[in-house]
Amino acid sequence: MKVSKKKAQILNNAIDSWEEKVTISTEQANTLRQSMQIVGFDWKLLAVYSFWIAITCFIISVGVLLADDYLLDLLAKIFDAPAGVISILTAVIAAGLYAVGIRRRRKYPTKNISNEATFFFGVVMTAVSVGFLGATSLYGDTHDALLLLLLTSIYAALGLRLSSILIWLFALFTFGAWVLTETSFLSDWDAYFLGMNHPLRFVFVGAAITALSLLFPKYPKHERLQEPTRFVGLLYLFMSLWLLSIFGNYGDIAAWSQIKQIELLHWSILAVIVCLIAIYVGIKFNDTLTRSFGITFLLINFYTRYFEYFWESSHKAIFFAVLALSFWAIGSKAEKLWQIGEHSAGDEPTPIKHQ
Repeated sequence: MKVSKKKAQILNNAIDSWEEKVTISTEQANTLRQSMQIVGFDWKLLAVYSFWIAITCFIISVGVLLADDYLLDLLAKIFDAPAGVISILTAVIAAGLYAVGIRRRRKYPTKNISNEATFFFGVVMTAVSVGFLGATSLYGDTHDALLLLLLTSIYAALGLRLSSILIWLFALFTFGAWVLTETSFLSDWDAYFLGMNHPLRFVFVGAAITALSLLFPKYPKHERLQEPTRFVGLLYLFMSLWLLSIFGNYGDIAAWSQIKQIELLHWSILAVIVCLIAIYVGIKFNDTLTRSFGITFLLINFYTRYFEYFWESSHKAIFFAVLALSFWAIGSKAEKLWQIGEHSAGDEPTPIKHQ
């Protein structure tokens, strides 16, 4: 078993404790120690960063290509074809990329990072194909939300079929874009839809996606998609609540600038209540993701209110001194909790049960 130096130290402390308490024999303890292989460098993290950097560089290269008029004209001459033909061609390329990703997954099932990175290029080509489909006569004069709904459906179907976290994440983010576009279209591009501005709409979108994540444990094949779904749902929910605490249910910046921030206090209270609920649920059910969102956005909300209420009224030296003290207190408390966790892991290990 390959472990980092830090984890090896924790495991060795646990093995030593079990050996002293005669929970395991000396022979078993030696076997456990020999089964560990210390890895001095986190190659998995490097792989993740490397693939994301490669994808980012690819996107930048495409962006630079599209920004170069000469190359764009050259591409236009090379691909002087109707939009429908290009849409079909890119769809075939996308299908080929998905096929390569599936083949790689079957051949190298443990290389999850590079397999998902291969799917990314299929995701990009799918978006290009749907984009060119919008330029055909088939698409007509209908609005862009239909294209986003089509793209969301394709990503969702592929994400579920291939059980791909990356494709499923694109489905959820594209769904958010579709909701934004569709509700804006239905409201005739007004700032409000059914009396709700954009952040308030996404409170319900985030809550719905979070609720959707609760269904995945019932389907073992798709259970690995539960945490990414909950992550996106909580991200939508808490980001929307934070924006509501700043702007309220206002869709007009001019109207918002005329009010006092204290008039939006009820939105701040709502955001804090949701954060506290998330922290309680996270602690009760040992849900690290939900607890982390609750703690993070609780702090973000408190510091946002601090800036709103005291930035103009207090002396800047006092303002930043209080800010420094608060972060020092948070850091000290976090350090203490970390040390308790380290001590518990090293000195109070859970015994190994033998058949």
